[in-house]
Amino acid sequence: MMKTSILSTQKTKISLFLFESFKAIIEKLIQALTRSHELQVWRKKDRNGNAYWQAFDPKTRRSTTLSSEAEMRIWIEQRYYNSD
Repeated sequence: MMKTSILSTQKTKISLFLFESFKAIIEKLIQALTRSHELQVWRKKDRNGNAYWQAFDPKTRRSTTLSSEAEMRIWIEQRYYNSD
């Protein structure tokens, strides 16, 4: 009786592991297929509550971190609008 319970528990753990692994693979695939090629910009806060800005360009795989929205706007304008 105890052997059956141990086997059942092991099968459950293996099934859960396989399900979680499959789920992670599917999520990565969905992210890769739906990833935008547009510039991504977001605002974050450091541990002291000070805001800063980050940007990532999927086309060039380059990123930047700046301390203000104004700096970020200048960076975007220089990078994308003055590159003619």
